[in-house]
Amino acid sequence: MKKICAILIALVLLIVPMTISVSAAGDINANEQKVITALSEKVTIEGKTFKIPSEYITQASNYFKTIDMTEAQATEILGYLKEGKEIIVAQKLTSTTNLDTLSSATKQEILELGKKAAAATGAELTFDGEKVVIKNAAGQDVFNAAAIVKQTGVEVDFTSIAIIAASVVALLAASIVVAKKSGLLVK
Repeated sequence: MKKICAILIALVLLIVPMTISVSAAGDINANEQKVITALSEKVTIEGKTFKIPSEYITQASNYFKTIDMTEAQATEILGYLKEGKEIIVAQKLTSTTNLDTLSSATKQEILELGKKAAAATGAELTFDGEKVVIKNAAGQDVFNAAAIVKQTGVEVDFTSIAIIAASVVALLAASIVVAKKSGLLVK
């Protein structure tokens, strides 16, 4: 009986790790990290601080995990970001609570810089008058200004959960049988 329990335990230890699947994206390289850091920087205009929303930076980071940005691409993008920041900082805002008060000419300049920055990685930025969308070279959305939630991390595999649960139950049953036969369970 001890051999059967040992075999069951060995099987559980062998089967359980094989049933768990993990989803992993690529890594952020140093060039991509420079761009993410620049996107994360705050801008101060007339004493009011502005920053890009974290969910937008997360979308950019997720896109960067699918490409391998070169140093030349990062340098080009950082140049556009610096130029855009300088344009915004030079503006006089009629409201110090949001950037919507920028002139349409200024917004157009920033949009053009965004298009150039996206093109540096082979992506395309479009603006339909309400939201900004960036598509990768394959035409898939990689950025959308609309609030969205994407699942990331480990993929849930219910087969794994069932096998793990069955293994635990079998292990407990075997332990009870061994304990009962060994006289460890007494009334």
